[in-house]
Amino acid sequence: MDSYQKLVCKIISKNPGITFTYLLSESKLSEEVLLDVVDSLTKENYIYQHYKNFYLVRKKNNIQQIERLKIAFVMIALFLAFFAVSQKSYAYTPKAPDIRGNVLNPVLSGYKTINLHKITGKKLIIVNFWATWCPPCRAELPELNRFYKQNKKNVIIIGVNVNVNGSSVSEFIKQRDLVYPIVHANIIEMENYGGINFIPQSFFINSKGRIIFHWQGPLNSEMLNEIKEKMEF
Repeated sequence: MDSYQKLVCKIISKNPGITFTYLLSESKLSEEVLLDVVDSLTKENYIYQHYKNFYLVRKKNNIQQIERLKIAFVMIALFLAFFAVSQKSYAYTPKAPDIRGNVLNPVLSGYKTINLHKITGKKLIIVNFWATWCPPCRAELPELNRFYKQNKKNVIIIGVNVNVNGSSVSEFIKQRDLVYPIVHANIIEMENYGGINFIPQSFFINSKGRIIFHWQGPLNSEMLNEIKEKMEF
């Protein structure tokens, strides 16, 4: 990490959520240099951008104990949530808002368009909001992709990309060989799902179109396998 990168990381660590304009003022770097530094730090997963704000990426070696506790909590939460599913208790759950649009990866997924409310024959639908610039999102993409490939008979995953500019998303998807259908988000759909002010977010929907579980943060193989077990497929 060079001196410019260290400087930017130090400023962000003291000011989590800092904007580019404020970062430019604090760093005293030229806009061109700062853009290059921010871009390199993002690609190396030292920082990530959420809308117009910058944050440091927490390193695993500093949070191993927290992560273990988090996984344990997740398992308990999933067990309680899906206990209701196993008991067929659907009455309390809200109907999932529709997601529809042209699919960004039609060749890989086999879908040209998608319409959540017209999907039938699946025990589980996962609606996953994500962006290419989000490190936790990038971390969970291969997990979702693997889970989908293994369970396509009973599961469909709809990736909803929230990039402001979607021009490079298709190439991003192609490079990672993502085979579940992915659409670009629109404002109405995002509002219908609660505004989506944090990503990644995932909504788990049963065969009756009801939201049975909502998770903020990246999904992993343990969580997805727990879901599979509770849904009995």
